[in-house]
Amino acid sequence: MMYSISIFTLFRIPLSLVLFFSFFCALPLAAQENEDLDAVSYDIRIENIDMATQFITANTTLKLAVLSDDLTQAILDFKYFEIDSITIDGEMISSFTQDDDLLTIDLPAAANTGDTLDVSVHYNGTPYHEDWGGFHFSGDYAFNLGVGLNDIPHNLGKSWFPCIDNFTDRAIYHIYGTVDNSMMVVSGGLLIEQIDNGNGTTTYHWHTAHSLPTYLVSVAIGDYVAVSDTYNGIEADIPIDIYVRPQDTIKVAGTFVNLKTILAQFEDRMGPYPWERVGYVSTALGAMEHATNIAVPHFAISGHASYD
Repeated sequence: MMYSISIFTLFRIPLSLVLFFSFFCALPLAAQENEDLDAVSYDIRIENIDMATQFITANTTLKLAVLSDDLTQAILDFKYFEIDSITIDGEMISSFTQDDDLLTIDLPAAANTGDTLDVSVHYNGTPYHEDWGGFHFSGDYAFNLGVGLNDIPHNLGKSWFPCIDNFTDRAIYHIYGTVDNSMMVVSGGLLIEQIDNGNGTTTYHWHTAHSLPTYLVSVAIGDYVAVSDTYNGIEADIPIDIYVRPQDTIKVAGTFVNLKTILAQFEDRMGPYPWERVGYVSTALGAMEHATNIAVPHFAISGHASYD
């Protein structure tokens, strides 16, 4: 006799949520395509974060490839922040407008196919979030979830940095975060450097060398401890880094007891693991499949494999 069971039954998800997910899956997922620009890389720098006031100061530099001729404006997706300044190729720009989710910047001169633009935006404010996606604060922790369930389009890279926020535009990322020495900044890819600024703060620099759409890019900030291991893959030894709250470190081994077996099953069926590392981070909400920094909810770091 053959049995089947749904994921909703396994996790005892209420019928109302089943219906919601069914509705969500039927919605059009396409964000607006930007036919004029392609993001090549992002340099995202969180310069200051205040957990008490839920306020951040940051700047993002985008390298953009121009895809059309006689382009006079750069239109980016960005939500709600106060703009401090904008430069394009080092030249200060005073002519720009914000309209809900869009930041429209007048170019200093018309650009044409094959040109590149370095657009740097300095900004501050309280980041946007909905019930699920966006940039959240939770006590002494802050983190993003790259997809929104209520927002359409669902991409929420724009909740914390200016971007081309659709599912098809892919870029590489450098992410910097400066925090008090009591905190850590965790992101995707590899930790390139950890700089002691000599003033009670540390700057963390992460780099994702694989090109990603904006919704798979992540950051989590707080008092984290890394529990590290190695997966012996079919082509290489892959580092495993699981970032959790200090009180949860003893629960990691039991929670992820099947991780290496699952990775081996995937490799057996789909080929060598392609990413820099296997990474998870514990957050107040989850789960979300950020590349090499998968957000899982704190409660799922349980010490047992119930949430595999």
